[in-house]
Amino acid sequence: MDQETPREKIVSDNGSSVIPIIGIGASAGGLEAIREMLSAAELPTGMAYVIVQHLDPNHESMLAELLNRQTNLDVQQVSGGEKVEADNVYIIPPGHGLELKNGVLTLTEFEQPRGLRRPIDDFFESLAYDWTVNAACVILSGTGADGAIGLRAVKECGGVCLAQEPVTARYDGMPLAAVGTGLVDYVKRPAEMIDTLSDFFSRRSNSVGDEEISRVVSDHIDDVCNSLSELIGHDFSDYKRSTLERRVERRMQVLGIDDPQAYLQRVRKDEDECDALFRDLLINVTRFFRDNEHFDQLMTDVIKPLVAESRSTGEIRVWVAGCSSGEEAYSIAMLLHEKMRETATRPLVQIFATDIDESMLAIAREGRYPSASLTDIPEELRDRYTIGHGVDFQISPIIRDMIRFSSHSLIKDPPFAKIDLLSCRNLLIYFGERLQKSVLPLMHYSIRPGGYLFLGPSETVGRYEDLFAPIDARSRIFKRRPGSIRHPIDLPMGNNRSRRQSSGSQPGYSGKKDWQEEEVTRRIADRYAPASVLIDADGNVLTSYGRLSRYLEFPTGEGRQVSVLNLARGDLRRVLPSLMRDASSKDRRVVANGIEIKSEFGTQKVDLIADPVMDGHVLLIFRDREPFKQEYDEDLLDLNQADDQVQVLEDELRSTRNRLRTTVEELETANEELKSSNEEMMSMNEELQSTNEELSTVNDELKSKVDQLTVANADLMNFFDSTQLAVVVLDEKLQIRSYTEAACEIFPLKSTDKGRHISEIVPTFDHRNLVDDVRDAMQGEKTVTRRLTSRDGKSDYAMRALPYKSLSGDVQGATVVFTDISESLALERALAEQRERLELAIQVGGVGVWELNVESGVVILDDNALGLMELNQQGLIHLDTLMAMIIEEDLQDYERALRHTISGQRDFDITFRIRTPEGEMRCLRQLGRQLDGAQQNTLVGVVIDVSAEYEQAAQRDLMIREMNHRVKNLFAIIGSMVSLASRQFTDVRQMGSVVREQIAALGRAHSLSVGADDKDPKSKASLENLISQVIEPYSTRHEIKMTGEEILVPRTVLSPLALILHEWATNSVKYGVFQSKNGSLDISWERKGDRATLYWDETNPEFDGEIGDHRGFGSTLVRLSVSQIEGELEPYPEPGRYKLALSFSLEVD
Repeated sequence: MDQETPREKIVSDNGSSVIPIIGIGASAGGLEAIREMLSAAELPTGMAYVIVQHLDPNHESMLAELLNRQTNLDVQQVSGGEKVEADNVYIIPPGHGLELKNGVLTLTEFEQPRGLRRPIDDFFESLAYDWTVNAACVILSGTGADGAIGLRAVKECGGVCLAQEPVTARYDGMPLAAVGTGLVDYVKRPAEMIDTLSDFFSRRSNSVGDEEISRVVSDHIDDVCNSLSELIGHDFSDYKRSTLERRVERRMQVLGIDDPQAYLQRVRKDEDECDALFRDLLINVTRFFRDNEHFDQLMTDVIKPLVAESRSTGEIRVWVAGCSSGEEAYSIAMLLHEKMRETATRPLVQIFATDIDESMLAIAREGRYPSASLTDIPEELRDRYTIGHGVDFQISPIIRDMIRFSSHSLIKDPPFAKIDLLSCRNLLIYFGERLQKSVLPLMHYSIRPGGYLFLGPSETVGRYEDLFAPIDARSRIFKRRPGSIRHPIDLPMGNNRSRRQSSGSQPGYSGKKDWQEEEVTRRIADRYAPASVLIDADGNVLTSYGRLSRYLEFPTGEGRQVSVLNLARGDLRRVLPSLMRDASSKDRRVVANGIEIKSEFGTQKVDLIADPVMDGHVLLIFRDREPFKQEYDEDLLDLNQADDQVQVLEDELRSTRNRLRTTVEELETANEELKSSNEEMMSMNEELQSTNEELSTVNDELKSKVDQLTVANADLMNFFDSTQLAVVVLDEKLQIRSYTEAACEIFPLKSTDKGRHISEIVPTFDHRNLVDDVRDAMQGEKTVTRRLTSRDGKSDYAMRALPYKSLSGDVQGATVVFTDISESLALERALAEQRERLELAIQVGGVGVWELNVESGVVILDDNALGLMELNQQGLIHLDTLMAMIIEEDLQDYERALRHTISGQRDFDITFRIRTPEGEMRCLRQLGRQLDGAQQNTLVGVVIDVSAEYEQAAQRDLMIREMNHRVKNLFAIIGSMVSLASRQFTDVRQMGSVVREQIAALGRAHSLSVGADDKDPKSKASLENLISQVIEPYSTRHEIKMTGEEILVPRTVLSPLALILHEWATNSVKYGVFQSKNGSLDISWERKGDRATLYWDETNPEFDGEIGDHRGFGSTLVRLSVSQIEGELEPYPEPGRYKLALSFSLEVD
């Protein structure tokens, strides 16, 4: 059966799992490396690739097109929102950052300026936290150190890290920075990287879920820890078990080892693998002001109080345990120095930064970091406490001098004492429960009462709340509670170095001063100070100083702990117990004088001092009281002269060796000075290179400015040549600098006139104020305007004098612009005349103007419109106020027309009636339309009073209807007369004659009523004559009686009165007395002052006294006619009789 290849294995396993995502970071020279890497890809790879390269944000990238030609993978530039899929290459676009969220690529905007951006680090961090163990990062060619910080996050989350071999990179800055972290798993050529990644993830796919492998690895963890303890000198056995197992499994996957026993042998034999595992277990992930909100709280709750207290104590002691590469220690130092600077406080500050990784301590001592890390430092601190060196920067000496970096194990080395602030962040999370229980009480012992403990965001004091009180639980800031406790574990006080550390010398580093101080202290104690030994409460020897062979007898062989009582010689063994007991119990120095200590070489008389130090420890000091007394055996021989000569030679040899040692030390010192000078020269070189780059940039900018100036000059020349404006530019002395061609029409200018004073050129207009206007513009730095007219009166100009300012804002002359406004003035005058005519027409015609803002509903009315509506308020009213004046019958039509106009269907044109505030009915016609191009939806138009036309139309309609009614009535009357005549006459001719006479009488009455309006309205007519003319057609066959005095009525009353009488007569024919054979009609009238009363009295036995419905046309006509003659009509109906009384005015106009 065929075996699957690594690529096939990844593809098959990832059918239901997460695909590996490979982040690729590159810069200068990266295109060549990326092409080499991707061209080796063979489908399917089962992995996705995201390329983050430093790109110019001002130019469009062609990287996707270039790579598409070199690889079988699908290449695309990210636009945002792409879900990552296998066998696809995604490229960051110019001018954007990139991050991964739930497997989806998202574009981000840079917050930092160019030079401080770190797109590779940012993407690697998002990749690590989003994709964890299935993430990989690759560092290719480039300058600087972008990516070195991000790969720490990838490594911390269990991913794999690769770097290009520096010798194969065109620019090796980024690969070297990555390799220098010690966290890179593979250093390969670009063409080998995809195969390497495929192998790694295929092995991981094989081991995922394999409980047997995990069990076997777990069984060998203790052996691995023991091996590390022997080789490195650090015991990881009490670290979290799960973390240790994951790290070891990962190293086995990197190496391709399946057997834990084989890996254990590899660790024991391969020093490099031992170092690699050691670094994997440490994972030095740190940064400046990590969790910056916690550092802000630290400044408030800890730094400020400590600086304030230091005014009385005079010192501040800080211990940063697990400092890694020093960023956290420098962050705290910056905060302390910043607060000291603000408060002008100068205490002695001692910051002890410790770690067990010498490579990280070397970085910390140098204080040099990639420029990308600058973004983590607040800007005000960045400017004050960092020194830039191009691709990297260095912490300023004033901060570096505050910190002592040293190799120190929190587990096995003695702690620092009287600490004001102990920062131990993100270290306890790697410790097992047992180790945490040992370390936290140790921290309590190390911190002074009232001191502070600063932990990481995922750490807490656990069950030791009786030792530490929380100050800010969210920021993990605690305060030491008072009281002392006994150490729960036995922590050795001496240096327990590893075999490798003790067999070799310490490498040189920038912190050589610390090492020298320790060596000098040790040398003084050994050579010049009294011999002494430090013992614990049980008498066990912890450390010793000086030559103790005269006083103590050291056994051969090595022992973990040796009691001083077992080592003591002679009488010293007798005195020691009581001396130690007194010193410990009384907590003061105790001395035993004149003790004689005998050895095989002689006798030494000493004073033994017991000085208690702390925690029951006692320092025993041997002070010689007399010179050593030698004791000789009888078989000893005297030294001869030859022996003296040998002694002299030995002394000279010893002296020569001392001088040689001194010379070597001086050479080493000179070498260190040369190294320091070399570093300074390199720093200066980098600064000069930065300056050179700046100068190159400035040169490029100057070239760009020259090009822009050339274009601007060409634009100005084209403007001068093409403009129709007359422009004259003057200098500070009012001398002509330049002018346009159009200016020659006003000033007789020639090319030789440049440099002449403006007053020497006579223009075509009166120029007496020209010079003063120009000076006013220059002195006041404002624009001066004036209207000028040519001497012949044919042209008018608008002159504008403006100050001529330089780029710095200084006034260096003036610009005078002349604009020919002759045509504009003519148009203005014509427009004014048209406006005057329009206003006159509107005023004479009684036309009102209105404007409606549709959004606000505000209507603007001019005075004419307000007068038409009889409104006394200002010209602004609301549309609701106007619509409330419209009578109900016309309101719906008004609203419909307004909606149609607003929607753009048609112009506004509506005739409607309103009731004015005075109660008067008025008919108006309103016209309008929408304004084109208005910013708001606005209607404008006019309103006209059409009340007279409306009344005439109503009267005309009424007359037409009345004529129709009359014609109908006439036909009815004629029909009735014909019908009556046919019943009375048998002779047709006689009947025709009678009917013809009746019709003629009827016609005369009709002519009288209709034609009255055509005569002189001031003339009058007889009332009796009017009644006779109207009644005559009915008087031949009915009894009609007419009585009354002579009354003359105005012609204006005649027509309405004739209509009333005709209607009464017609009704009598239809329904009343003229229908009855026995009925009679009595008509009378009388005058009372300026009014007359007309009585119509019908006697009809058939009338029942009930009046019918008076809503017909005839009744309406009677009511309207009565109102026209200012009359009053009262009916008096009763059975058998129907009487009407009409009172009307004789003075109607």
